[in-house]
Amino acid sequence: MLSLQFLGAAGQVTGSKYFLRTATHRGVMVDCGLFQGGHELSQMNWNPLPIQISDVANIVLTHAHLDHTGYLPKIAQWFTGQIWCTPATLDVTQFILRDSAHLQEEDAKNANHRHYSKHKPALPLYLPEDAERVLGLFNVQDRHKKKVLPDDISFEYSNAGHILGSCSVLMEKRFDDRDPIKVLFSGDIGREKPIYLNPKEAPPQADFVLCESTYGDKQHNNIDPTEELYNVVKDIIQFKSVLLIPAFAVDRAQEIIYCLHKLISAGRIPAIPTFVDSPMATSVTALYEKYVEEHTMSPGDLQSPDKNPLSFPSLKFTQTVDDSKRLNDLKGPAIIISASGMATGGRIMHHLANRIGDPNTTVLFTGYQAEETLGRLLMEGAKTATIFGEKLSVGARILTLTNFSAHADQREIIDWLKQIPKPPKRLFLTHGEDGPRGVLKSVIEKELGWNVALPKLNEIVDLTGIS
Repeated sequence: MLSLQFLGAAGQVTGSKYFLRTATHRGVMVDCGLFQGGHELSQMNWNPLPIQISDVANIVLTHAHLDHTGYLPKIAQWFTGQIWCTPATLDVTQFILRDSAHLQEEDAKNANHRHYSKHKPALPLYLPEDAERVLGLFNVQDRHKKKVLPDDISFEYSNAGHILGSCSVLMEKRFDDRDPIKVLFSGDIGREKPIYLNPKEAPPQADFVLCESTYGDKQHNNIDPTEELYNVVKDIIQFKSVLLIPAFAVDRAQEIIYCLHKLISAGRIPAIPTFVDSPMATSVTALYEKYVEEHTMSPGDLQSPDKNPLSFPSLKFTQTVDDSKRLNDLKGPAIIISASGMATGGRIMHHLANRIGDPNTTVLFTGYQAEETLGRLLMEGAKTATIFGEKLSVGARILTLTNFSAHADQREIIDWLKQIPKPPKRLFLTHGEDGPRGVLKSVIEKELGWNVALPKLNEIVDLTGIS
Protein backbone atom coordinates (compact mmCIF):
# COMPACT_ATOMS: atom_id res chain seq x y z
CA MET A 1 0.00 0.00 0.00
CA LEU A 2 1.12 3.53 -0.77
CA SER A 3 -1.17 6.50 -0.27
CA LEU A 4 -0.62 10.18 -0.82
CA GLN A 5 -2.24 12.86 1.32
CA PHE A 6 -2.29 16.55 0.41
CA LEU A 7 -1.77 18.45 3.67
CA GLY A 8 -1.19 21.85 2.04
CA ALA A 9 -0.71 23.74 -1.23
CA ALA A 10 -3.94 22.18 -2.54
CA GLY A 11 -5.99 25.08 -3.85
CA GLN A 12 -3.53 27.59 -2.41
CA VAL A 13 0.10 28.50 -3.11
CA THR A 14 1.42 28.18 0.44
CA GLY A 15 1.59 25.48 3.12
CA SER A 16 3.31 22.79 1.05
CA LYS A 17 3.05 19.43 2.84
CA TYR A 18 2.54 16.00 1.28
CA PHE A 19 2.50 12.68 3.12
CA LEU A 20 3.35 9.32 1.57
CA ARG A 21 2.02 6.57 3.85
CA THR A 22 3.07 2.92 3.54
CA ALA A 23 1.47 -0.32 4.73
CA THR A 24 3.25 0.04 8.08
CA HIS A 25 1.29 3.30 8.55
CA ARG A 26 4.53 5.23 8.72
CA GLY A 27 5.91 7.23 5.87
CA VAL A 28 7.63 10.29 4.44
CA MET A 29 6.50 13.89 4.43
CA VAL A 30 7.68 15.98 1.49
CA ASP A 31 7.98 19.63 2.59
CA CYS A 32 6.57 21.06 5.79
CA GLY A 33 5.58 24.64 5.05
CA LEU A 34 3.57 27.45 6.59
CA PHE A 35 0.31 28.73 5.18
CA GLN A 36 0.75 32.42 4.38
CA GLY A 37 -1.84 35.03 3.59
CA GLY A 38 -4.80 36.58 5.36
CA HIS A 39 -6.35 35.65 8.68
CA GLU A 40 -8.04 32.47 7.44
CA LEU A 41 -4.87 31.04 5.93
CA SER A 42 -2.75 32.04 8.94
CA GLN A 43 -5.22 30.34 11.27
CA MET A 44 -4.72 27.08 9.38
CA ASN A 45 -1.23 26.90 10.90
CA TRP A 46 -2.86 26.54 14.31
CA ASN A 47 -5.07 23.63 13.25
CA PRO A 48 -3.79 20.16 14.16
CA LEU A 49 -2.60 18.09 11.22
CA PRO A 50 -4.94 15.26 10.21
CA ILE A 51 -2.08 12.79 10.67
CA GLN A 52 -0.09 11.71 13.71
CA ILE A 53 3.36 13.27 13.75
CA SER A 54 4.63 9.95 15.13
CA ASP A 55 3.68 8.40 11.77
CA VAL A 56 6.23 10.58 9.97
CA ALA A 57 9.56 8.78 9.88
CA ASN A 58 11.36 11.23 7.57
CA ILE A 59 10.81 14.66 6.06
CA VAL A 60 12.31 15.46 2.66
CA LEU A 61 12.52 19.14 1.72
CA THR A 62 12.51 20.53 -1.82
CA HIS A 63 13.88 23.96 -0.80
CA ALA A 64 14.15 26.45 2.03
CA HIS A 65 11.30 28.91 1.47
CA LEU A 66 9.00 29.46 4.45
CA ASP A 67 5.97 27.99 2.67
CA HIS A 68 7.97 24.75 2.34
CA THR A 69 9.83 24.65 5.69
CA GLY A 70 8.20 27.10 8.08
CA TYR A 71 5.94 24.60 9.86
CA LEU A 72 8.88 22.48 11.04
CA PRO A 73 9.34 24.28 14.39
CA LYS A 74 5.63 23.81 15.10
CA ILE A 75 6.05 20.02 15.12
CA ALA A 76 9.48 20.10 16.79
CA GLN A 77 8.15 18.85 20.14
CA TRP A 78 6.70 15.68 18.63
CA PHE A 79 8.78 14.87 15.55
CA THR A 80 11.69 12.52 16.27
CA GLY A 81 12.64 11.44 12.76
CA GLN A 82 15.15 12.88 10.30
CA ILE A 83 14.93 15.81 7.90
CA TRP A 84 16.71 15.72 4.53
CA CYS A 85 17.79 18.52 2.20
CA THR A 86 20.68 19.71 0.06
CA PRO A 87 23.65 21.43 1.76
CA ALA A 88 22.64 24.87 0.46
CA THR A 89 19.05 24.33 1.60
CA LEU A 90 20.29 23.53 5.10
CA ASP A 91 22.26 26.76 5.32
CA VAL A 92 19.38 28.87 4.02
CA THR A 93 16.79 27.07 6.16
CA GLN A 94 18.74 27.85 9.32
CA PHE A 95 18.39 31.56 8.60
CA ILE A 96 14.72 31.24 7.59
CA LEU A 97 13.55 29.25 10.60
CA ARG A 98 15.44 31.36 13.12
CA ASP A 99 14.11 34.52 11.51
CA SER A 100 10.58 33.11 11.42
CA ALA A 101 10.67 32.21 15.12
CA HIS A 102 11.94 35.70 15.95
CA LEU A 103 9.18 37.31 13.88
CA GLN A 104 6.55 35.08 15.51
CA GLU A 105 7.61 36.47 18.87
CA GLU A 106 7.81 40.06 17.61
CA ASP A 107 4.38 39.88 15.96
CA ALA A 108 2.82 38.56 19.16
CA LYS A 109 4.47 41.34 21.19
CA ASN A 110 3.28 44.01 18.75
CA ALA A 111 -0.26 42.61 18.75
CA ASN A 112 -0.38 42.63 22.54
CA HIS A 113 1.16 46.11 22.79
CA ARG A 114 -1.10 47.68 20.14
CA HIS A 115 -4.19 45.59 21.04
CA TYR A 116 -5.05 44.58 17.47
CA SER A 117 -5.41 40.83 18.04
CA LYS A 118 -8.67 39.23 19.16
CA HIS A 119 -6.58 36.73 21.11
CA LYS A 120 -5.81 37.80 24.68
CA PRO A 121 -2.92 37.40 24.82
CA ALA A 122 -1.68 36.87 21.28
CA LEU A 123 0.80 33.99 21.21
CA PRO A 124 3.60 33.09 18.78
CA LEU A 125 3.06 29.98 16.69
CA TYR A 126 6.43 28.73 17.95
CA LEU A 127 9.53 29.95 19.74
CA PRO A 128 13.24 30.23 18.87
CA GLU A 129 13.99 27.12 20.94
CA ASP A 130 11.58 25.16 18.72
CA ALA A 131 13.53 26.24 15.66
CA GLU A 132 16.82 25.19 17.28
CA ARG A 133 15.35 21.83 18.29
CA VAL A 134 14.21 20.96 14.79
CA LEU A 135 17.44 22.19 13.15
CA GLY A 136 19.24 19.49 15.15
CA LEU A 137 17.41 16.84 13.10
CA PHE A 138 18.71 17.93 9.67
CA ASN A 139 20.81 15.76 7.34
CA VAL A 140 22.23 16.75 3.96
CA GLN A 141 21.91 14.87 0.70
CA ASP A 142 23.52 15.89 -2.60
CA ARG A 143 21.65 15.91 -5.89
CA HIS A 144 21.77 12.80 -8.10
CA LYS A 145 22.62 10.45 -5.23
CA LYS A 146 19.91 8.01 -4.20
CA LYS A 147 19.17 7.91 -0.48
CA VAL A 148 17.49 4.76 0.84
CA LEU A 149 15.13 5.25 3.77
CA PRO A 150 13.34 2.66 5.92
CA ASP A 151 10.30 0.80 4.56
CA ASP A 152 11.82 0.36 1.08
CA ILE A 153 11.47 4.03 0.18
CA SER A 154 14.23 5.99 -1.51
CA PHE A 155 14.56 9.49 -2.94
CA GLU A 156 16.81 11.36 -5.35
CA TYR A 157 17.19 15.10 -5.93
CA SER A 158 17.53 17.02 -9.20
CA ASN A 159 17.97 20.76 -9.69
CA ALA A 160 14.76 22.83 -9.82
CA GLY A 161 16.51 26.16 -10.55
CA HIS A 162 14.26 28.11 -8.15
CA ILE A 163 16.56 29.30 -5.32
CA LEU A 164 19.88 28.20 -3.83
CA GLY A 165 19.69 24.46 -3.15
CA SER A 166 16.22 24.00 -4.64
CA CYS A 167 15.26 20.59 -6.01
CA SER A 168 12.64 18.39 -7.48
CA VAL A 169 12.53 15.06 -5.68
CA LEU A 170 11.80 11.59 -7.06
CA MET A 171 10.44 9.23 -4.40
CA GLU A 172 10.45 5.48 -5.09
CA LYS A 173 8.60 2.80 -3.10
CA ARG A 174 9.61 -0.79 -3.73
CA PHE A 175 7.33 -3.79 -3.19
CA ASP A 176 7.86 -7.56 -2.99
CA ASP A 177 4.89 -8.43 -5.18
CA ARG A 178 4.67 -5.65 -7.77
CA ASP A 179 6.69 -3.08 -9.68
CA PRO A 180 7.96 -0.08 -7.71
CA ILE A 181 5.97 3.15 -7.68
CA LYS A 182 7.78 6.40 -8.51
CA VAL A 183 6.36 9.75 -7.42
CA LEU A 184 7.92 12.99 -8.65
CA PHE A 185 7.46 16.17 -6.60
CA SER A 186 8.35 19.17 -8.74
CA GLY A 187 8.94 21.55 -5.84
CA ASP A 188 8.93 25.12 -7.13
CA ILE A 189 10.12 25.09 -10.73
CA GLY A 190 12.47 27.84 -11.85
CA ARG A 191 12.45 29.92 -15.01
CA GLU A 192 13.81 28.85 -18.38
CA LYS A 193 16.52 31.53 -18.15
CA PRO A 194 17.20 32.42 -14.50
CA ILE A 195 19.01 35.66 -13.75
CA TYR A 196 22.09 33.87 -12.40
CA LEU A 197 21.05 30.47 -11.03
CA ASN A 198 21.79 27.29 -12.94
CA PRO A 199 18.62 26.35 -14.83
CA LYS A 200 16.32 23.50 -13.83
CA GLU A 201 17.01 19.99 -15.08
CA ALA A 202 14.74 17.78 -17.16
CA PRO A 203 12.40 15.71 -14.98
CA PRO A 204 12.86 11.93 -14.67
CA GLN A 205 10.26 9.30 -15.49
CA ALA A 206 7.61 8.82 -12.79
CA ASP A 207 4.30 7.03 -12.34
CA PHE A 208 2.78 10.05 -10.62
CA VAL A 209 3.78 13.72 -10.76
CA LEU A 210 2.93 16.54 -8.37
CA CYS A 211 3.57 19.81 -10.18
CA GLU A 212 3.36 23.38 -8.99
CA SER A 213 0.94 25.70 -10.79
CA THR A 214 1.58 29.13 -9.25
CA TYR A 215 1.45 30.86 -12.64
CA GLY A 216 -0.65 28.23 -14.39
CA ASP A 217 -2.78 30.86 -16.10
CA LYS A 218 -0.04 33.34 -17.04
CA GLN A 219 2.93 33.79 -19.31
CA HIS A 220 5.70 36.14 -18.23
CA ASN A 221 6.74 38.78 -20.74
CA ASN A 222 10.08 38.56 -22.52
CA ILE A 223 11.54 41.78 -21.11
CA ASP A 224 14.92 41.43 -19.41
CA PRO A 225 14.35 41.93 -15.64
CA THR A 226 17.25 44.39 -15.63
CA GLU A 227 15.42 46.51 -18.21
CA GLU A 228 12.21 46.34 -16.20
CA LEU A 229 14.05 47.57 -13.14
CA TYR A 230 15.82 50.30 -15.11
CA ASN A 231 12.51 51.77 -16.24
CA VAL A 232 11.44 52.08 -12.60
CA VAL A 233 14.73 53.39 -11.22
CA LYS A 234 15.14 56.13 -13.83
CA ASP A 235 11.82 57.60 -12.62
CA ILE A 236 13.01 57.40 -9.02
CA ILE A 237 16.08 59.38 -9.98
CA GLN A 238 14.13 61.93 -12.01
CA PHE A 239 11.60 62.67 -9.27
CA LYS A 240 14.02 62.21 -6.34
CA SER A 241 11.68 59.72 -4.73
CA VAL A 242 12.19 56.64 -2.57
CA LEU A 243 11.79 53.15 -4.07
CA LEU A 244 10.61 50.65 -1.45
CA ILE A 245 10.97 47.02 -2.55
CA PRO A 246 9.40 44.25 -0.44
CA ALA A 247 11.66 41.37 -1.45
CA PHE A 248 12.11 37.75 -0.49
CA ALA A 249 15.36 37.57 1.45
CA VAL A 250 16.53 34.51 -0.47
CA ASP A 251 17.47 35.14 -4.12
CA ARG A 252 15.03 37.97 -4.84
CA ALA A 253 16.94 40.56 -2.81
CA GLN A 254 20.20 39.35 -4.38
CA GLU A 255 18.72 39.40 -7.91
CA ILE A 256 17.72 43.02 -7.47
CA ILE A 257 21.23 43.88 -6.23
CA TYR A 258 22.68 41.99 -9.21
CA CYS A 259 20.58 43.96 -11.70
CA LEU A 260 21.34 47.28 -10.02
CA HIS A 261 25.04 46.39 -10.18
CA LYS A 262 24.72 45.77 -13.94
CA LEU A 263 23.01 49.11 -14.49
CA ILE A 264 25.54 51.04 -12.41
CA SER A 265 28.54 49.25 -13.98
CA ALA A 266 27.21 50.07 -17.44
CA GLY A 267 26.86 53.73 -16.49
CA ARG A 268 23.11 53.68 -17.13
CA ILE A 269 22.20 54.87 -13.63
CA PRO A 270 24.24 56.61 -10.94
CA ALA A 271 25.18 54.76 -7.77
CA ILE A 272 22.20 56.03 -5.77
CA PRO A 273 21.96 55.17 -2.04
CA THR A 274 20.59 51.64 -1.69
CA PHE A 275 19.88 49.88 1.60
CA VAL A 276 19.25 46.18 2.22
CA ASP A 277 17.26 46.28 5.46
CA SER A 278 16.91 42.56 6.16
CA PRO A 279 19.28 40.68 8.46
CA MET A 280 18.40 37.43 6.71
CA ALA A 281 19.05 38.84 3.23
CA THR A 282 22.40 40.09 4.50
CA SER A 283 23.30 36.61 5.78
CA VAL A 284 22.08 34.79 2.68
CA THR A 285 24.06 37.05 0.33
CA ALA A 286 27.28 35.65 1.81
CA LEU A 287 26.25 32.11 0.80
CA TYR A 288 26.69 32.74 -2.93
CA GLU A 289 30.45 32.66 -2.50
CA LYS A 290 30.15 29.36 -0.62
CA TYR A 291 27.87 27.65 -3.16
CA VAL A 292 29.41 28.65 -6.47
CA GLU A 293 28.17 25.42 -8.08
CA GLU A 294 24.59 26.69 -7.74
CA HIS A 295 24.94 29.72 -10.04
CA THR A 296 26.82 31.27 -12.94
CA MET A 297 28.55 34.11 -11.08
CA SER A 298 32.36 33.93 -11.10
CA PRO A 299 33.99 32.95 -7.78
CA GLY A 300 36.76 35.44 -8.49
CA ASP A 301 34.29 38.25 -9.10
CA LEU A 302 32.38 37.45 -5.91
CA GLN A 303 35.62 37.82 -3.96
CA SER A 304 36.61 41.07 -5.69
CA PRO A 305 35.54 44.38 -4.07
CA ASP A 306 35.45 46.02 -7.50
CA LYS A 307 33.76 43.25 -9.53
CA ASN A 308 31.43 41.61 -7.02
CA PRO A 309 28.04 41.40 -8.82
CA LEU A 310 26.27 41.39 -5.44
CA SER A 311 27.73 44.72 -4.36
CA PHE A 312 28.30 48.30 -5.49
CA PRO A 313 29.76 51.40 -3.80
CA SER A 314 26.46 52.95 -2.66
CA LEU A 315 25.00 49.69 -1.32
CA LYS A 316 24.72 49.30 2.45
CA PHE A 317 23.43 46.41 4.55
CA THR A 318 21.78 47.65 7.74
CA GLN A 319 23.06 45.94 10.87
CA THR A 320 20.88 47.08 13.76
CA VAL A 321 17.31 48.14 14.53
CA ASP A 322 18.57 51.69 14.99
CA ASP A 323 20.09 51.56 11.49
CA SER A 324 16.69 50.49 10.20
CA LYS A 325 14.86 53.27 12.05
CA ARG A 326 17.22 55.89 10.61
CA LEU A 327 15.88 55.01 7.15
CA ASN A 328 12.58 56.63 8.19
CA ASP A 329 14.13 60.03 7.43
CA LEU A 330 15.79 58.94 4.17
CA LYS A 331 15.25 61.33 1.24
CA GLY A 332 15.26 60.37 -2.41
CA PRO A 333 16.52 59.34 -4.75
CA ALA A 334 17.10 56.16 -2.76
CA ILE A 335 16.17 52.48 -2.67
CA ILE A 336 15.20 50.35 0.34
CA ILE A 337 15.10 46.57 -0.14
CA SER A 338 13.46 44.81 2.80
CA ALA A 339 11.68 41.57 3.69
CA SER A 340 9.16 40.04 3.62
CA GLY A 341 8.35 39.80 -0.05
CA MET A 342 4.57 39.51 0.44
CA ALA A 343 4.49 42.21 3.14
CA THR A 344 3.33 39.72 5.78
CA GLY A 345 5.89 40.62 8.45
CA GLY A 346 9.44 41.75 9.09
CA ARG A 347 11.03 45.17 8.73
CA ILE A 348 9.16 45.97 5.51
CA MET A 349 6.03 46.52 7.60
CA HIS A 350 7.63 49.41 9.44
CA HIS A 351 8.78 51.00 6.19
CA LEU A 352 5.31 50.61 4.69
CA ALA A 353 3.70 52.09 7.79
CA ASN A 354 6.07 55.06 7.48
CA ARG A 355 5.80 55.62 3.71
CA ILE A 356 2.60 54.10 2.33
CA GLY A 357 0.80 57.44 2.42
CA ASP A 358 3.60 59.39 0.72
CA PRO A 359 3.03 60.13 -3.00
CA ASN A 360 6.79 60.48 -3.39
CA THR A 361 7.25 56.79 -2.54
CA THR A 362 7.05 53.93 -5.04
CA VAL A 363 6.37 50.44 -3.67
CA LEU A 364 7.63 47.80 -6.09
CA PHE A 365 6.55 44.16 -5.85
CA THR A 366 8.77 41.71 -7.72
CA GLY A 367 7.29 38.31 -6.79
CA TYR A 368 4.13 36.33 -6.24
CA GLN A 369 1.66 37.77 -3.72
CA ALA A 370 -0.53 35.15 -2.03
CA GLU A 371 -4.25 35.67 -1.55
CA GLU A 372 -5.22 38.14 1.18
CA THR A 373 -1.65 39.25 1.89
CA LEU A 374 -1.04 42.98 2.17
CA GLY A 375 1.11 42.70 -0.94
CA ARG A 376 -1.77 41.20 -2.92
CA LEU A 377 -4.22 43.85 -1.68
CA LEU A 378 -1.87 46.69 -2.61
CA MET A 379 -1.09 45.12 -5.98
CA GLU A 380 -4.84 44.91 -6.70
CA GLY A 381 -5.34 48.62 -5.97
CA ALA A 382 -6.37 48.85 -2.31
CA LYS A 383 -6.91 52.45 -1.22
CA THR A 384 -6.15 51.69 2.43
CA ALA A 385 -3.70 49.38 4.18
CA THR A 386 -4.07 48.04 7.71
CA ILE A 387 -0.62 47.83 9.31
CA PHE A 388 -0.10 47.08 13.01
CA GLY A 389 -3.83 47.44 13.51
CA GLU A 390 -3.99 50.96 12.03
CA LYS A 391 -5.80 51.74 8.78
CA LEU A 392 -3.62 53.95 6.57
CA SER A 393 -4.43 55.69 3.29
CA VAL A 394 -2.39 54.54 0.30
CA GLY A 395 -0.76 57.50 -1.40
CA ALA A 396 2.34 55.75 -2.70
CA ARG A 397 2.61 54.53 -6.28
CA ILE A 398 2.28 50.71 -6.40
CA LEU A 399 4.08 48.83 -9.18
CA THR A 400 4.58 45.15 -10.01
CA LEU A 401 7.31 43.51 -12.08
CA THR A 402 6.50 39.88 -12.88
CA ASN A 403 9.66 39.00 -14.78
CA PHE A 404 11.69 38.73 -11.59
CA SER A 405 9.53 35.77 -10.60
CA ALA A 406 11.44 32.59 -9.75
CA HIS A 407 8.40 30.49 -10.71
CA ALA A 408 7.95 29.03 -14.17
CA ASP A 409 4.96 30.37 -16.10
CA GLN A 410 2.35 28.29 -17.90
CA ARG A 411 4.47 27.64 -20.99
CA GLU A 412 7.62 26.89 -18.99
CA ILE A 413 5.71 24.40 -16.81
CA ILE A 414 4.33 22.60 -19.85
CA ASP A 415 7.73 22.55 -21.55
CA TRP A 416 9.19 21.00 -18.38
CA LEU A 417 6.46 18.35 -18.23
CA LYS A 418 6.97 17.49 -21.89
CA GLN A 419 10.50 16.34 -21.07
CA ILE A 420 9.19 13.44 -18.96
CA PRO A 421 9.93 10.42 -21.17
CA LYS A 422 6.33 9.12 -21.14
CA PRO A 423 3.05 10.33 -19.64
CA PRO A 424 2.53 9.58 -15.92
CA LYS A 425 -0.53 7.69 -14.76
CA ARG A 426 -1.76 10.89 -13.16
CA LEU A 427 -0.58 14.47 -12.83
CA PHE A 428 -1.61 16.33 -9.68
CA LEU A 429 -1.53 20.12 -9.93
CA THR A 430 -0.67 21.69 -6.59
CA HIS A 431 0.87 24.90 -5.21
CA GLY A 432 -1.59 27.08 -7.10
CA GLU A 433 -4.86 28.85 -6.50
CA ASP A 434 -7.87 27.12 -8.03
CA GLY A 435 -8.19 29.58 -10.92
CA PRO A 436 -4.64 29.25 -12.26
CA ARG A 437 -4.37 25.51 -11.73
CA GLY A 438 -7.78 24.98 -13.36
CA VAL A 439 -6.60 26.86 -16.44
CA LEU A 440 -3.35 24.87 -16.51
CA LYS A 441 -5.29 21.60 -16.21
CA SER A 442 -7.34 22.44 -19.30
CA VAL A 443 -4.27 23.39 -21.33
CA ILE A 444 -2.35 20.22 -20.34
CA GLU A 445 -5.33 17.98 -21.12
CA LYS A 446 -5.71 19.62 -24.52
CA GLU A 447 -2.02 19.69 -25.47
CA LEU A 448 -0.71 16.52 -23.83
CA GLY A 449 -3.82 14.41 -23.27
CA TRP A 450 -2.72 13.58 -19.71
CA ASN A 451 -4.88 12.52 -16.79
CA VAL A 452 -4.83 15.66 -14.58
CA ALA A 453 -6.25 15.99 -11.07
CA LEU A 454 -6.79 19.01 -8.80
CA PRO A 455 -6.47 17.56 -5.30
CA LYS A 456 -8.36 19.09 -2.39
CA LEU A 457 -6.83 19.94 0.97
CA ASN A 458 -6.33 16.79 3.11
CA GLU A 459 -7.50 14.52 0.25
CA ILE A 460 -6.02 11.00 0.33
CA VAL A 461 -5.23 9.10 -2.87
CA ASP A 462 -4.37 5.38 -2.94
CA LEU A 463 -1.56 5.27 -5.50
CA THR A 464 -1.48 1.46 -5.58
CA GLY A 465 -5.06 1.42 -6.81
CA ILE A 466 -4.39 3.53 -9.91
CA SER A 467 -3.41 1.69 -13.07
